[in-house]
Amino acid sequence: MSTVGGNAGDRSSPIDDDYIGNLDALTRDLDDIEMIAAAALSDAPINHVARDRIASAPTELTYSELTGRHQRRRVVEGWGEPELANLLDPIALAQLDEWRAAQRIPWERSDLVVVGISALIGALGNLYDNQVDTAVLGGLSLLKKTDLLRRWEKEAARLPIDYTGPKFGGPAHRVRSAGHDIGRFFTALNQVRTGVFEGTWWDGGQRMAGFATTTRSGLPFAQAPEPHLAVALLLQHWAADFVTPMNLPLPGWTLLYEMPDANLRKFAYDAYAGTNSGDGLNLRSGILTPGLGMFATEVVIRTHTHLRAYRSTGTARLTTSAAANRTEMMLAAHAAAGAISLSKTAAAAIAGETAVAARHLNIPVLMRTGMLALMVRADAAARASAGAPSWEKLLATEAATWPLSDALTIADLLTN
Repeated sequence: MSTVGGNAGDRSSPIDDDYIGNLDALTRDLDDIEMIAAAALSDAPINHVARDRIASAPTELTYSELTGRHQRRRVVEGWGEPELANLLDPIALAQLDEWRAAQRIPWERSDLVVVGISALIGALGNLYDNQVDTAVLGGLSLLKKTDLLRRWEKEAARLPIDYTGPKFGGPAHRVRSAGHDIGRFFTALNQVRTGVFEGTWWDGGQRMAGFATTTRSGLPFAQAPEPHLAVALLLQHWAADFVTPMNLPLPGWTLLYEMPDANLRKFAYDAYAGTNSGDGLNLRSGILTPGLGMFATEVVIRTHTHLRAYRSTGTARLTTSAAANRTEMMLAAHAAAGAISLSKTAAAAIAGETAVAARHLNIPVLMRTGMLALMVRADAAARASAGAPSWEKLLATEAATWPLSDALTIADLLTN
């Protein structure tokens, strides 16, 4: 039993040759009925052969019996091969094409292989995240030695966001205030413009505000009242810090250090500080390094789906159903990698890393998995809404177009 069309988007279509043949036969019968009705209403001669054939048509046939009868008639009456395009009007054909494009494409063996390979890449990236992050840090260290980064570091020196006085110092001082948090850009920018450090610390359950206008050596902080200059200095400073082992906190992470709960503040600090300089959870280890594995996973799947589309249709552009198939494949691959990430994080926490175990969380993959799950759900809802109307709806729509007088005339012709 063959399907209509030859591209990948039609593989799930239930419209086969038998279905089209039956539709063609019924269309011919309806044409004869309309011809008989028009002749009767205009007092013209009636085609009695067609009338007798329709009146004597057998009833209560099964689908297989009906299909066989239509196939025999096709041979005897010499109808030729049916074409779906000749049976539907332009509006119906457009609706059919839209419905086909939205149907789910079943997975092929090659899809399973590609998902397995891409999931393995993501899983290996999570299992050996420490080694990958060390390699990334080595590459960033080379950038730190370039003349450009050295110049930026010098030009953006002595900013108030680098204050390391009491309550705000230490090797992980960047997580103790908003100045190095890219998620709190405007708060950091305001400090650069005013030349005043602002921070928060807690004393006996009381929230305390910390301010400073000079470095620990007594020199006044640099300031840049002009917005454009302040932005440039802040970005230069962040870029120079990004290539260091401690990197920068995750966006919004410094807010955890300002929470009333002491345990939450300790967790935020310990997770960023790590056990050694640079091995904690930061922008590099939490976003950049795991993002490389996620990028590689998607490259493999996207390449596969676009090549398949090009081989089938001559263009790399994906149909709606092919794009939904790609989303399903990426969800499966990222879910596998995310499961490895969660498992390793839990194992590391049990083994004694406690808060530092958070560095093994593949945040980009977990967020991407959630987004893809929502997209798959939306695709399923779109397919459901694009489904064919019920028989009751079709009956109500089509029957309403038949005037009662015409229906009575046709019934009288077929029974007399």
